[in-house]
Amino acid sequence: MDYKKLLSALEALGLHEKAASIYLALLGKQRMSIAELSRETAIKRATCYEYLDLLLQKDLVVRVPVKKRTLYSAASPQRILSEYKKQSRGIESVLQELSAMHNKAIHKPKVTFYEGKREIRRIYEGMFQTVGDSASIFPPASFFENFTEADYEEFDKDVTSHAFKSRDLFVADKYYKKIKEIRAKNGAEAKFDKKLPSWFTSNVDTLIYADKVALISLRDLSAIVIENKDIADLFRNMHDFMWKFS
Repeated sequence: MDYKKLLSALEALGLHEKAASIYLALLGKQRMSIAELSRETAIKRATCYEYLDLLLQKDLVVRVPVKKRTLYSAASPQRILSEYKKQSRGIESVLQELSAMHNKAIHKPKVTFYEGKREIRRIYEGMFQTVGDSASIFPPASFFENFTEADYEEFDKDVTSHAFKSRDLFVADKYYKKIKEIRAKNGAEAKFDKKLPSWFTSNVDTLIYADKVALISLRDLSAIVIENKDIADLFRNMHDFMWKFS
């Protein structure tokens, strides 16, 4: 038998290298004294006692009193299998609890706050790193309070160059026509838009993409991004409803 292979297998099952060496030495003999074990394994006597205690606790070794001496004998390797199965059941139970915690966590909305022009740009840039179509409710006049036409044109070109389809509902304010001009200039093959009723007003750019909803207050340059499938689906359904009747 390959000694190193057996040693590695016992270590993989949770035995320390020295404990595994002592157990293998005992398997090859009917019984051994501490002095014999020390010579056989090249492990100091004090260390042998330490790992023998560990093996005794696991019922992998038994003491054999012979007159005034104490000898040691290896228990059946089936004990290792029993111990391994016992540990596996314990690990399986813990893993079930961890899985339950994980399942609960992934359904808990993740909310990230952003503030400032640079951070708002990060949200727009992040949208292009996701897969799937996007939808928005966009207030042009509020956007141009803090951003330029060049900013919007750059953003619109990015939308045009990416493969996903966008559906945008625009607030019918004084910059609506300017937005339409920019979009038409950049091409609108996968970009669809509708104008909201004149009574609808908003200063918040609402983006729905992947499993995220971004609510961007364009006037004070602050935003939250909510990452949660159920919430994203709700906003997507509301957007669909608004799209249908716009």
